[in-house]
Amino acid sequence: MEEGGGENQVKREGGGGEAMSIKVKDQNGGEVVFRVKPHTKFEKILNAFCSKKSVDVNQVRFVFEGERVNPTSTPSDLGMEDGDTIDAFLEQIGGC
Repeated sequence: MEEGGGENQVKREGGGGEAMSIKVKDQNGGEVVFRVKPHTKFEKILNAFCSKKSVDVNQVRFVFEGERVNPTSTPSDLGMEDGDTIDAFLEQIGGC
């Protein structure tokens, strides 16, 4: 996975307040910043992150403040503020 620092915009039709920056940070420290409206569904943000990182969205777990992010919820639903960070963890299979 490549470290990306640029801002990506995920657009949604209709109104919904001022745009905010949401960071998605992977396990390697790479960050992708998205400018989104508070009522944009996470599904769009998560799919855009996985597309940029070339990983399957079903193999990544997204967590905000210790809670798993539901793709149908929005930043507004979780009380997110401008500059908040979502952690992305690659699913691990197996073990000893």
